[in-house]
Amino acid sequence: MVPPLCALLLLILTSGSGARALLPAESPQCSGDVGIQGGNVSLSDGLRPGSLLTYLCPLGTYPYPQPSRLCQPSGHWTPLRTSSSTHNPTPTCRKMRCPPQLQFEHGTVGPRRTFYLVGSELTFECRDGYTLRGSALRRCLPTGRWDGEMPACDDGAEHCPEPGVPAGALRRGSRYRQGDRVSYRCQGTLALVGSPERECLPTGEWSGAEPTCRFPFSYDLPEDVTASFGASLISVLGFVASSTSTDQNQPVLKTYSLERRLILSQDSVLHLYLLVDASKSVSEANFQVFKDCVKIMVDRIASFDVPVKFAVISYASKPIVIVPINGEEAGDADEVLERVENHMSKKAHGNRTGTNIHDALQEIYHWIIFQKEALSKTNKPDEWKKVRHAVILLTDGKFNMGGSPKHAVTKIEDVLEVKPDRNDYLDIYAFGVGQTDVEWEDLNAIASKKIGEQHAFKLNGPVELRTTLDSILDVKSIGEVCGLGNHSEGATAQQMNPWHVVIRPERGESCRGSLVADRWVLTAAHCFNNVQDTKLWRVNIGSTDIQIAQRFDHPQYNVRAKVDQGIPEFYDYDLSLLQLERPVHFSATIRPICLPCTKEANRALRKPVRATCKDHEVELLRQARVPAQFISLDNERLSVHIKTNEMWARCTEGAVQPGTLYAGKANVSDVVTQRFLCSGPESTGEPEASTCKGESGGSLFVEKKMRYFQVGVVSWGTYNPCAQSRPDNQGRMQRKPPPHRHHPRDFYLSLFQTQDWLREHLSPALHFLPPA
Repeated sequence: MVPPLCALLLLILTSGSGARALLPAESPQCSGDVGIQGGNVSLSDGLRPGSLLTYLCPLGTYPYPQPSRLCQPSGHWTPLRTSSSTHNPTPTCRKMRCPPQLQFEHGTVGPRRTFYLVGSELTFECRDGYTLRGSALRRCLPTGRWDGEMPACDDGAEHCPEPGVPAGALRRGSRYRQGDRVSYRCQGTLALVGSPERECLPTGEWSGAEPTCRFPFSYDLPEDVTASFGASLISVLGFVASSTSTDQNQPVLKTYSLERRLILSQDSVLHLYLLVDASKSVSEANFQVFKDCVKIMVDRIASFDVPVKFAVISYASKPIVIVPINGEEAGDADEVLERVENHMSKKAHGNRTGTNIHDALQEIYHWIIFQKEALSKTNKPDEWKKVRHAVILLTDGKFNMGGSPKHAVTKIEDVLEVKPDRNDYLDIYAFGVGQTDVEWEDLNAIASKKIGEQHAFKLNGPVELRTTLDSILDVKSIGEVCGLGNHSEGATAQQMNPWHVVIRPERGESCRGSLVADRWVLTAAHCFNNVQDTKLWRVNIGSTDIQIAQRFDHPQYNVRAKVDQGIPEFYDYDLSLLQLERPVHFSATIRPICLPCTKEANRALRKPVRATCKDHEVELLRQARVPAQFISLDNERLSVHIKTNEMWARCTEGAVQPGTLYAGKANVSDVVTQRFLCSGPESTGEPEASTCKGESGGSLFVEKKMRYFQVGVVSWGTYNPCAQSRPDNQGRMQRKPPPHRHHPRDFYLSLFQTQDWLREHLSPALHFLPPA
């Protein structure tokens, strides 16, 4: 039988009246025949109108004739653009190439070719009487640029050194006395990045940024950007670090020697403006990556002892201010992060999907004008001159409305009176993300030009941007910033947990531990039961093995203390500190975790300088069920919940449940003291991890404000899920579920309850807060 609705529809469609049914029209879809030779494609919204098709090519190749196409409302892809007469060219992944060395003064270069494929080499030699600066041998990289440094032959006779000529360029000017200028012009389709004109300064340096010539399809690798942008940004941040002082409320300021440093005094401030592209070509997924990058920068930069205010703008056809620089929340990183998380949305721009970089920069100009005018009416009219400004702009395409962004940059430079003696008061970094319509000329027009620095970058995609920022803000230049973990795609377990260490005996089972300072590891004392000499033990941190210089077990730890009470093992005060034979060098894979009740952790929590240890305990353990993690034998993070307050007593009762070492003990407090933290499932089947034998000594840590704080040390448990288990096909331990009706419990020594001992040994490696 035909359903009534179908019958009605059939009647309409077959009516003999000659009238046609008005059915909803389907939007035409674009063709699915859109492959590329040698590569793959990515579609932002399938084959529907508005979908962006991106051609993806392997490293060392690039998409020709263009990197992307758009599905038009007509159901046709935008045509392939080509400078030749080729009709309907086939998209192809072409081999990357590097520009030729067109000019090399006072020397020879070879081999001479019109173009150079990836892996090609150039060698440089100078004539007699000239010395080679830069690289004698350069190789063509898969990204379309030469490695090494630009070579030049110099005789030392001029005020400024021979400035050199980048590959692909011609230079005008051959006099290098003070005030002389040289200019550069890139050939063909190459774009100049850096300063097109440079002047010989009284200091014997050339002004501006060293130029390079880039093909439209060339880009930077994350490691390239990490080196250039990282060094510059760290210089902008200062940085001013707190040192010890007899007065805890008046920290002594010390500066670190940097090539270009912008030291901020206590009465000055850095304004950091973060501008994020939300135009049509940015997919929702990529916008989320941009958003994550903003949160990373805010959180990490707030870790520096630098007075900083943040502004955040998303822009498409018009800018939307998420955090204004003159708002109350601008100086509070937590408030900024909250607004970014809850108020920054691509959908907020609606159908206004153009790319208007000019108006986004214009917002910054208006803020600066407002501040300058407001201060001019006070008794400190020149106070605005103390403010340093840094702009970080993220975009995936060239501007297409609002006029040239360079006009807004010029206005900002003029109002800030940026000139040689105030050059360090403004830094603008321009990031092009993805090969879609990102043009080197546009990036270079926005970016600052600083001696020895690069401010314009082009990365292959948002994931590479995230990787870059995680790496830049996680290098040793940051100093002893604690609790950082790299969560970019592809990060190793050690990069994610750089404080995690493995403690290996000469023979037998290993233990885990945590790096808390450059020469100190915190672990469990029971790892050394019946061990006197640890000279042959090794502490493995990342790929580094270090010997133990001294071991300090907690003096009140005694595993046999209650044998006469029928308790065979007693783990109160199960803590040990290992002093390493030499300090470690902090890096992306070696970094300390934050220890509560220290000034280092206080900065990470962004607490007032007058905060106490009790404030930290309340902040980190205020909930009845505190989400926490420990690191498994397979170097994976496993989740638990620390039970506090009234839930603590119920949790600890599991220590004497049937089938455990302490079953039948009348008093739980004989086994579990107030110094233990407790975790474990409250009901059968609850998804909560249990610790395995061999994970003892590791850190129990909580995440707060995108940082990691150790609150306990893994000591003992009622169930070992790794007992008699075998590794799976990937080499991972199979953690078995507990027996029926057994509720596993794990116990950790609380670092809040053992502060006196920690302070005794870790001062002055760490700077501790008052107890209360």
